[in-house]
Amino acid sequence: MDYLFVSDAHGDRAVLGKIVTAYQNKVHAIFYNGDSELPADDELFNTMLPVIGNMDFDAMFPDDRQYHDATIDIYQTHGHLYQTELNLNQIRQKVSTLNIEVVTLGHTHQLGAEVIDNKLFINPGSIALPKGPYAYIGGTFAILTVTADTLQVQFYNRDLRAVPELQFSFPR
Repeated sequence: MDYLFVSDAHGDRAVLGKIVTAYQNKVHAIFYNGDSELPADDELFNTMLPVIGNMDFDAMFPDDRQYHDATIDIYQTHGHLYQTELNLNQIRQKVSTLNIEVVTLGHTHQLGAEVIDNKLFINPGSIALPKGPYAYIGGTFAILTVTADTLQVQFYNRDLRAVPELQFSFPR
């Protein structure tokens, strides 16, 4: 089962539309981790599961989301409400008592995938304004593939191409 995570488009609706068109029937769910700068009633969000970012001003976006299906339990937020630009301590405390396997967030514009406190944290980076050591890629999103034994994260660029050196596998 595959799940797509994208964040921080900052008004670049075209790239979000391209991702939705390419993946809406290929992944189980598309999570949008905030800072779209679009209204919550934009038709793109009929296909995506959005949360509010610090640059979103439509109060109809939720602050966070707990997602559950037969395959995975996911906690989604943008990150600004937990000061993730400083560290992950506040969000770690928030999710410590939740029965979830994956935490997904954005806000920092830096991609990452790592297990902390027995939970996989995934930041897809920014699809429009990337920062950090992978900024040269020009924008990224991530797909999580869930199997019985592993959680596999593959990062993609704006051209919807997998970035070979950004593929990670974590045991379940």
